[in-house]
Amino acid sequence: MEPERIVFTDAFDDGWTPSTEPFMTAVVTFEEHGGKTNYTARARHWTVADREKHEQMGFQKGWGESLDRLVALVTKP
Repeated sequence: MEPERIVFTDAFDDGWTPSTEPFMTAVVTFEEHGGKTNYTARARHWTVADREKHEQMGFQKGWGESLDRLVALVTKP
């Protein structure tokens, strides 16, 4: 499998209108490694203050919980 990537951002609102308060872009990469899939998620923030605000919002916990759900789904017998 070639590396696959999902990229999303809050830099645009509906209709591709630039957001007035963008703070992050996320890059999620899936790569085959030894018959398994490596999953890497990165959040890129516009500023340190944006990163700190996102951390205070609990994004690390939320992303972790979402990953746990994905693992449960793909490992379900």
